[in-house]
Amino acid sequence: MTVPLPEAVTLLLERSEEEIDKLTKTSPVAGVRAARRLEFIAERVGSWAARDSPTDLDAAQTAAHLSLNEDVARKPLARYGPLEPLPLT
Repeated sequence: MTVPLPEAVTLLLERSEEEIDKLTKTSPVAGVRAARRLEFIAERVGSWAARDSPTDLDAAQTAAHLSLNEDVARKPLARYGPLEPLPLT
């Protein structure tokens, strides 16, 4: 029931991690800057995705789609979600 990521996105994320790891070995501050940039991207894109996600899923379904249990799924949904929390009951 997990929502798969497209291969291109998976490869991009893996490559980004590898490159930031290499960068951190030569310039830790640049590694921190790159990590901060990824956080910014994740917050922006995650917010859009959470707002556009279907609201007809219950907590168990949403958690299953994220490959998480319900308790763990609450954190990213709260962080990325709309100002009013999605029902997770």
